[in-house]
Amino acid sequence: MINNSSSPGLTRRGVLGLGLGAGAGLAALAGCRTQPTGPAPGSEPTAKFRAPNFVPPDQVPGAMISDIDGVSPAYSQYPREQQKSVAETPGSGGEVSTFQVLFQAPPPSDNPWLTEFDRRLGARLKATFGAGDSYGQKVQTLMASGDLPDIAFVERSAAPAVVKPMQQGAFTDLSDVLAGSGIDPYPNLARIPTYAWKNSSINGKILGVPRPLPLVNGVTMYRADWAADLGFTAPPQNAEEVKELLVGFTKGDHRGKAKGDTWGLATLGNGVSWADQMFRVPNNWRQNDDGTLINVIETDEYEAALVWLVDLWRAGAWHPDAATLPTLDSQDLFMSGKIGLMPAGIAPHYRSMVPTLRKNDPAAEVVAVSAPGHDGGDPVIHQQGGYFGIAAIPSEVGQDDQRLEELLRVINYWCAPFGSEEHTFINYGIEGRHFSYDDRGTPIAVDGDRPLTEVAGPSFLVQPLEAVFFFPGDDSAATEAQQNIAKAVPLSIEDPTRSLISETDIRQSAALGQLNDDYLYGIITGRRPLSELATWRERWRSTGGDAIRKEFEAGLA
Repeated sequence: MINNSSSPGLTRRGVLGLGLGAGAGLAALAGCRTQPTGPAPGSEPTAKFRAPNFVPPDQVPGAMISDIDGVSPAYSQYPREQQKSVAETPGSGGEVSTFQVLFQAPPPSDNPWLTEFDRRLGARLKATFGAGDSYGQKVQTLMASGDLPDIAFVERSAAPAVVKPMQQGAFTDLSDVLAGSGIDPYPNLARIPTYAWKNSSINGKILGVPRPLPLVNGVTMYRADWAADLGFTAPPQNAEEVKELLVGFTKGDHRGKAKGDTWGLATLGNGVSWADQMFRVPNNWRQNDDGTLINVIETDEYEAALVWLVDLWRAGAWHPDAATLPTLDSQDLFMSGKIGLMPAGIAPHYRSMVPTLRKNDPAAEVVAVSAPGHDGGDPVIHQQGGYFGIAAIPSEVGQDDQRLEELLRVINYWCAPFGSEEHTFINYGIEGRHFSYDDRGTPIAVDGDRPLTEVAGPSFLVQPLEAVFFFPGDDSAATEAQQNIAKAVPLSIEDPTRSLISETDIRQSAALGQLNDDYLYGIITGRRPLSELATWRERWRSTGGDAIRKEFEAGLA
């Protein structure tokens, strides 16, 4: 329900647990914050967002292209015929400097993949890396120095203090360059979904090329075999049946009990995500017809969900460490057959969690399930950002039109679409050294550290690796994932403030996150009475909530 809590940085374990595959990350709010200066964002003009033209994915063998906007393409096989997506060498022979986030060990100085990448780019890549756990501080230091590289990876949720210099013109405004048909010279960029451009913009301005993710990037798996043992022949149809099922997973007699203790849910967050959906809680903010905003904690839907969560805790549906259990530890419990219902990212479920569970217990019946509306109607699903970071070009560099075009060509190469020749090289490396093809034509990483240190680390920028559904070894997984997201997207709602900036929100996000977590988890677990919701709301307003509301309303207006 609340998404403005903070964490110390972008750790590889953390980002894997929140939805992305190996070598990728999903934003976690960082603790490094500085107080911005200058006028409040509410007083700054918000440009009307203009999207680049979108080119849909190619219909290659094995591709399943949804006709629902916002649903990622799925692939049952890797294309055997890999087409080139870039007709000409992007670079002009000079140096291209970058700043990138790194989730693996630093690449070796003698790296054949980087040598080959330079050759293919037509440029000498000079990369500087910020390790995931220190990325937020590193990017803030870089911005403060004023000595920016040609291309910088910026994930602003990990370093909120970078927003002010971004607003003040630190990076090239690409809106006029790429909007509409301006994207045509960069065909790979034209395949980035419109929602990723919109949600990564700041006050309507495109300040970089986003690394796209699915717009709805989560799925829930549950133990259908346990449910059948408890008398559930179909998924639960309302909030009361969900409660009965989850308590049964913890306390009931089902086949999982033979293996030891089991629980319905692993973490408090898992239950909160389902309560959000069932009680149709707004996505952070609700915009009224007159343009005013109501925060999620101020709504009746939130209060109803909170009442249900308190009741669920008292009934004993959660793991005893639910308030403090790390995300990946909770996933380990699911994979070892201890948890009955597990919401998680699409990639963790289909790439590792479900295959591992089935390997550990071949008889396990685990299937995707959707939350019902609390009253038996439709739920709501919260749209996420649909991107992770942007590749931004400093304004000083972008003043040179020829240099700007060259750098956009380099980024265009990095954004090669799934199954293309460039995509295979960027994400899998050099055949024979980093990967080999199996009998179905799927690139399979070789044993050892080479694929991670030589490829996955230095290659991470804006490639659309997670924006498609492809899960080698399971022909049905991509189709299943796409079908589940196709059901979810029409029920999804956006955060109306997604691309707006509030100075107070940046300054107070850590304090408000702590406040919200303390009350939310305190009320659920009984440390605080439900009656303190009124006090919580008032403290939120006085700690910065009302100021944030005014700044967002000004931006919307």
